[in-house]
Amino acid sequence: MKKSSLLIGLITCAFVLTGIFFLYSSLCAVEPASEGEYVGSETCMECHEEVGEAFKKTIHGRLADFELKGKIAGCEACHGPGSLHVEEEDPEKIIRLKELSPTEAGEICLKCHRSGMQMNWPGSSHDISGVSCTSCHRSHTAAKNQLAKNDPDLCFKCHADKRAQINFPSHHPIREKKMNCSSCHDSHGGGERNIKAETLNELCLSCHAEKQGPFTFEHAPVVESCAICHDSHGSIANHLQRQTEPFLCMQCHTSHEDRRHPALSLQTWNVSFFTRCTHCHSQIHGSDNPSLSGAGRFMR
Repeated sequence: MKKSSLLIGLITCAFVLTGIFFLYSSLCAVEPASEGEYVGSETCMECHEEVGEAFKKTIHGRLADFELKGKIAGCEACHGPGSLHVEEEDPEKIIRLKELSPTEAGEICLKCHRSGMQMNWPGSSHDISGVSCTSCHRSHTAAKNQLAKNDPDLCFKCHADKRAQINFPSHHPIREKKMNCSSCHDSHGGGERNIKAETLNELCLSCHAEKQGPFTFEHAPVVESCAICHDSHGSIANHLQRQTEPFLCMQCHTSHEDRRHPALSLQTWNVSFFTRCTHCHSQIHGSDNPSLSGAGRFMR
């Protein structure tokens, strides 16, 4: 008993220390040094007129003074004071986000974007993988959410395996443009796999509410995780199943060799092998009727 309590305590401490490390790394990341004085975006546009006109149409360029809450507006909000750059015309005298590390570039964005969707960014899977804000966003363009490409094409730039899966016979309607990656995922961080819910089942049931129950006889894998039987990004089998029936079911249910199962004779066993379990067990997500092989098993 004491060993179990000690083990739980050590695991808890490990999680706490990991969280403190990521928080400390986020707060203490070194922001690129910048010197000089602020000269205003009008001065920048004397040389960068084309970029400046495009920037005016973006969400950043349309911010009102009362929305800034004392922060610097315009080009210098991200690129730092521009006086030395203007005087010497030296590109090294201004912050260039493309030349920064992912952590440094992200810190510039996080000066303003630390709440809402972005609050989970530090320590997220994308952050750990070296993805920067500028990997996906273009602050000088007026595209939706200032994305470099539309979702899902932007995600497929890295996640090529998922692009292949949405072309499988059974898939979520991403290809048909009825949903996209951000329908289920928050790219800035979140729960497991960056999903927009506390658990995978909670996410799936937000659309597939009829599978939630409650049922008198629950199917254990359904309660545990939808991903045990389904691959949400696409599958060769019907209904996004990870394997075709009856082989998917037989990974857990070996009752065809059980004398209590109706498929007792060789002839019946062969028939069941080349058909689907759901021909008889249609309510596989849960039912109010007992199953011969599960809860409510008949007595002999």
